[in-house]
Parts: sequence; C-alpha cells; structure tokens
Amino acid sequence: MKKSAPIPVAPASETCLECDGLERFLGEAETRVHVLRGVSLRLERGHVHAAVGPSGCGKSSLLYILGLLDRPDAGTLSISGQAVADLPDDELSRQRNALLGFIFQFHFLLQDFTAIENIMIPMRQLGRLTEPEMRDRAAELLGAVGLGDKLNRPSRHLSGGEQQRVAIARALANDPQVILADEPTGNLDTANSNRVFSLLTDLVRSRDKALLLVTHNPGIAEACDWVHTMRDGLIVDHHRNQL
Repeated sequence: MKKSAPIPVAPASETCLECDGLERFLGEAETRVHVLRGVSLRLERGHVHAAVGPSGCGKSSLLYILGLLDRPDAGTLSISGQAVADLPDDELSRQRNALLGFIFQFHFLLQDFTAIENIMIPMRQLGRLTEPEMRDRAAELLGAVGLGDKLNRPSRHLSGGEQQRVAIARALANDPQVILADEPTGNLDTANSNRVFSLLTDLVRSRDKALLLVTHNPGIAEACDWVHTMRDGLIVDHHRNQL
C-alpha cells in the first residue's frame, strides 16, 4: 500500500495548520471511493503552498476538509494548535469563520451589494466589531487590493478581476490565520491572473498568513514556496521552490 510523502519539518511556532493521516470515503457499497488515503500536510506562516495533481486526485476534497466544510473519516486536523476535526457543528462553523478565509474560482459575491458590503458580511457573522469598525476595516482591505476608489460600487459593475480582488479582501475580513483558495485565478485572463496571485502572495507574506491554493497552472505553482503533488488520494511529493 502506498504511503503519503513525509511532511517537511517546520518549527511548531511557525505552523498554523497541520493535518495527519486524513482519510475520506465518498459513496456507499460498490460505489464507495477512497478519496483521501492518509494525507499529511503542514502549513507555515508567511508561506504560499500549492496543491497540484490530475483531476480526481483528491485536491478539492482535501481543501474542503482543511476548510472545515467537510469532516474526515479518519485522521487529525489542528489550526493554530487547536484540534478542530471533532468539534460540534456550531463550534466548527464559528472556528471556520474566525480562523479561515476562502477564495474560490468563482467569487460568489452578492451582485447587488457594494464592494464594501460584501466584505462586511463575514465580519457581521463573527460579531466582533461594531458597524463603524467593520466599515473601516472593509475600506482598509479594499485599499490594500487596489480598490479604495470603488468601495460603494455594486459588485455587478466591477470587472472580473476586480470582483476576484474583492473576494480576496473578503477572505481577509476576519484576519484569518489560513487562506484556502480553489483555482482562484481559473476564470481570469493572464494579466489579471498574475495580478491576483501577486496580490495574494504579497498579503500572505506581509501579514504572516499561510496560503494553500489548488491550481492546474504550472506557472502559479512554480511561484509558490512549496508544491505538494497529489496522486490517487495521497500527497506523493513535497517540493520547495528556490524563489
């Protein structure tokens, strides 16, 4: 039986997400599929990680488990040193909103809401800030992604690249430790794809976050700090790029 590649060693103080031996089955009886077969991974602060591999190898399933959107059938998962895989649903939802930021291939913005209103949604769900504080933080984040002059523009009046930048700002709204991205540049042209990726990496490194992105773009993968290659439900290689 194949085994997952050993996890590269990193100081515990730098690790903000770690999983060990994650297993996931989908389907029942004869249609049951072993999607993840003992995946282990560690994400460090200030680093950008790429998960690559052919379609159906388990990349998205891994991302959804790490993002607390699905539960593993076996294995452990901790974020900022806290075990989270077995938390009850309401606490799992709270931890997801507090600790994680998500960016998907499609931005999932509310089209009739303004840019600033879209970014305030996760802050309202978490309930830590007052209305003026939420508005100030949303404006600051939009400024950081180069949209400080479009705070009050409805999302439907923004370009595709601008909407994806709003989605990045929204992912940072609650100051998450980990950002998870599923093909975040997949719907963008080359220029906007490069701009969004550069923006993401700059934010991760300057704000000491960890980023894991799933990508089929070899140029994006080569620009990440780490590349984790998946095949048949396993991470078969951890490769550090010389940037």
